[in-house]
Amino acid sequence: MKRPVISYEGVEVAYDPSQLERWSVVKALSSPTTMFGALDAILCGRSDEVAEALGDSMEAMEGLLERIVAASGAAAKN
Repeated sequence: MKRPVISYEGVEVAYDPSQLERWSVVKALSSPTTMFGALDAILCGRSDEVAEALGDSMEAMEGLLERIVAASGAAAKN
């Protein structure tokens, strides 16, 4: 299955929008101890590579996630 690609800070990133609809992934994003696994699921197993391409910046990864959620039309839930 071809994944959508988003451009963020000059980096092309493939992602899986279906992960944003999974309770376990959204729940994992809310916890510092499990959010890295959730990011890996959303970024098709390439979160470390994406983070490195974005300068190893947590702020950039958060911005990327916000952009993906907006592009996917997913509503963020607290």
